[in-house]
Amino acid sequence: MDRAELTTEQVLKRDIPWETYMTTKLISGTGLQLLRRYDNRAESVRAQLLDDDGLAYVQVFVSILRDIFKEETVEYVLALIDEMLTANPKRARLFHDKSLATEDTYEPFLNCCGKGTGSYKKRAAGYLP
Repeated sequence: MDRAELTTEQVLKRDIPWETYMTTKLISGTGLQLLRRYDNRAESVRAQLLDDDGLAYVQVFVSILRDIFKEETVEYVLALIDEMLTANPKRARLFHDKSLATEDTYEPFLNCCGKGTGSYKKRAAGYLP
């Protein structure tokens, strides 16, 4: 299968080196803790984490899209967001929370549209109004 045709499930089978990103200060210690709790968990566990602290997860996801440029990692985070919003479209409101008012939450998605593979661009574009 062409890399551009990878499904969300296939992308989420990747092993992402989150610790390396923390070591290089591309994610914070708190971000690493959140990712460890969330990554590779059952959908029911992820849903509960998002219900309990969804805004913190959205902040980490947006931060990764803004600060990390490795295609496999960005595509992975886009797949996490896809899964999150597919399971519950009402979670999109988390991206519009007042605490994110100082950040342009669309910018990381727009940046993704200009790089990467076809499916990568399509995923990113799917979250823009």
